[in-house]
Amino acid sequence: MRIKIQSSQDSFRDLIESGAYYVDKTNIIQEYLEDHFDRAVMFARPCRFGKSLTMTMFRDFLDIRQDSREIFSGLKIMEYSDVVRNYMNQYPVVFISLKEVFGFDFNDYLQNFSIAISRVCDEYSFLLDSTRISEKSKKYYSELWDQDGNQARMERSLDLFCLMLRQYYNKQVFVIIDEYDVPMAKAYGTPAYDRVRDMIEHTLSYICKTNTNVKGVILSGCLYTVKNSTYTGVNNIMPYTVLSPLFASAIGFTDENVRTLLKDAELDDLYDTVEEWYDGYIFGRERMYCPWDVLSFVRAKLNGSYDEDRGPESYWLNTSETSLNLVHGFLGKTAGTNEQFEQLLAGGTLECSVNEYIPYHEIHQSGANLWSALVETGYLTKAVPGRPLLMPLRIPNRSIQVVFRQEVWNYFNDKVDNAFVQNLVNALWAGEIKQAEAAMNQILEATLSFYHEYHEYSYHLILDGFFTGLGYRVQSERETGYGRSDLLILDPTRQRCLILELKHEKEESGMKAALQEAESQIIKKKYESVLIYEGYTTRIQYGMAFCNKRTLISRVH
Repeated sequence: MRIKIQSSQDSFRDLIESGAYYVDKTNIIQEYLEDHFDRAVMFARPCRFGKSLTMTMFRDFLDIRQDSREIFSGLKIMEYSDVVRNYMNQYPVVFISLKEVFGFDFNDYLQNFSIAISRVCDEYSFLLDSTRISEKSKKYYSELWDQDGNQARMERSLDLFCLMLRQYYNKQVFVIIDEYDVPMAKAYGTPAYDRVRDMIEHTLSYICKTNTNVKGVILSGCLYTVKNSTYTGVNNIMPYTVLSPLFASAIGFTDENVRTLLKDAELDDLYDTVEEWYDGYIFGRERMYCPWDVLSFVRAKLNGSYDEDRGPESYWLNTSETSLNLVHGFLGKTAGTNEQFEQLLAGGTLECSVNEYIPYHEIHQSGANLWSALVETGYLTKAVPGRPLLMPLRIPNRSIQVVFRQEVWNYFNDKVDNAFVQNLVNALWAGEIKQAEAAMNQILEATLSFYHEYHEYSYHLILDGFFTGLGYRVQSERETGYGRSDLLILDPTRQRCLILELKHEKEESGMKAALQEAESQIIKKKYESVLIYEGYTTRIQYGMAFCNKRTLISRVH
């Protein structure tokens, strides 16, 4: 069956009306409105998991100005007759997205917030013609529409909209705020942060508590960052994070969703590849996939843009400036995290007391806060379905490993003269041992401060990061021959490759023996065998021994 994939569409109505493939997630409407209703809720998920699509779905279902039966026809929510009768197109809705509220200073944030509010005014201009609404409210509304309102008026804008819509329809209002935390995330680390955070929290406080015009408030974001706010009006928000059992499978793809999608796309045979690259998350007690990655992979396969030589890729890479700021800021910044990071990249886990209510300004105060934020933003996931006090965390899948490896390259690239890296790469391809050793030693001199203590995987990580950043395909700990090679560096042309076996010694006196062990291991375990089968005609094999900032390299023939 030929299906149409639109992985970037975040408008529910537009997606359905375009005939694009849709994984039915409408159950969340019934779960929230009927089973678990609260006055104010927040759905926290990583970037590209479908938050905006979910928020527009709620809007299109509830909005009294729409007739939505056709776009929901045949979907699961229509099986719940009470919910359909009591809620479908029965309530006025204020919908606003804050994803474009950012800037260089606070005035920019304020201006972009004003633009977002003005766009909401565009939708409800009919309120200015109503005799049910006071002239004073209309005056404030017009100021907001013309972007003439001051900060205090803008902070009360959603409250004003709810008042006017309640007076017009004689019904309470649903407020839906998509990407509510983006302004705080983008202001993080800048002088504007405190004022931006105060502005957003003040805005929420007017509508989230004791506002008789409001039926419900639905927020989406990455972090529940207002938990300890000084504004008591936001302290009643019920958060559903990646750790919450409720709504765990409501946003994102389950394994069943992925199997059905691949079957419908006639790509069933690629399930193992999709599982390896894009599975691995555990939300609540549920096993989950990133929809963006899965849909992008399927679309590339269907439209012919998939590169068979390159193989699967991390479509998630560089899709969220908010999340990347967290990762980019942590290497070498938070005490004690570098070795733990190395442990994670080696395929291990770390135990952490996860706090799901981390404000952005506290993320780098401790390693535990950092790991907690990385769980909430999708870079890490818990390794067990339960919720122990000390939670084992791991990198979810191959796609996120690529993201981390790229970030290692970015970090080292800022610290190492690019000439050293290029000298190392050129020397390894040319078989020039002394030049390669000299270049590697210069690199280690520049990166020593990254680690408190070197381990074998420290050197593994440095080399992996450099070659990944230069565009090579790097395979780490891959099964080949009769064992697992440390690093396979594959040229994109699929003509040549490097096989690197690394050893670490605490004393320089043991380096030569370690180098001989590396050479012997490459030969005995026949690491090049799989590469011969895959058609690499030039296969260059090296043993490498390290001790602190010193390297010995030998070529294996």
